[in-house]
Amino acid sequence: MTTETSSLAGSSSWTTSRRGPVAGRTTVLGRLFGPVLLGTSGMLVAGEHFYRHQEITAAAWLVENLLGLRTMLLAGPSAPVLYAGTDAGFQRGIALTAGCSSAMLMAPFALLTGLLLLFSTRRPVRLLLAFAVAAAMLLATNLGRLTLIVAMQHHLGEEGFGWAHVLFGSVLMMAAALAAFLLYLHIVAHHPAHDGKEPEQ
Repeated sequence: MTTETSSLAGSSSWTTSRRGPVAGRTTVLGRLFGPVLLGTSGMLVAGEHFYRHQEITAAAWLVENLLGLRTMLLAGPSAPVLYAGTDAGFQRGIALTAGCSSAMLMAPFALLTGLLLLFSTRRPVRLLLAFAVAAAMLLATNLGRLTLIVAMQHHLGEEGFGWAHVLFGSVLMMAAALAAFLLYLHIVAHHPAHDGKEPEQ
């Protein structure tokens, strides 16, 4: 009886010593990256015009390299405009407004991640991974949407622009936002298998 009690006490002491440093590291990472993500959320909203210019610059690069079209960018006061065409001339420009940018979709993810890093017990690395995956998915989808709009406008004119922007583009971004949110939840809530020797951080 005495031997069993001693064994249980030893096991409890080992578990405590194993969990202490892990919890400390998690707290430090959360306190470090939590404000960074909250600041990122604010910058995505306050600096969305600058973000949109960078986003449409990336879209212009894709149009040139994937579609083989010439491009011209104009930094308008309310929205940057992308023109695409051939040597014969440019077609109607595409203005990237705040409602058509991925910045407004990324900002809530950054805000949520920052709050979770500061006030939840989830692994900081897992939270940061979830945000990175969701943000990358939203950005890639929007760049693909912009490229699709240019391609359909080039081949079908105003009708192609209407179909790509109003129908295909809207549905594509809604689906991407939903998929990004579900994937974010999956990564955050996923519990990896353990061998029983080390508790989850």
